[in-house]
Amino acid sequence: DAFKAKYEADAVADVMAKYVDLSIPYDAAAKLAYEASDKSIAYDAFKAKYEADAVADVMAKYVDLSIPYDAAAKLAYEASDKS
Repeated sequence: DAFKAKYEADAVADVMAKYVDLSIPYDAAAKLAYEASDKSIAYDAFKAKYEADAVADVMAKYVDLSIPYDAAAKLAYEASDKS
């Protein structure tokens, strides 16, 4: 039992020694864009504008693909003799 406990503890320690954090910060894109900019404004102001521009870009590409509730009925009516 002592050997097994030590073996498992050593295995966990070995894995943890090789652990690499691969998480990406929430504002990584804004930070990269700021680093590539001329840095003429403070980062906080740049980040706010960057995020607002990103939202505006997404909203500009939004297409309403919803289907009206009565679409099937309208199609059936248009295909009928309308009597």
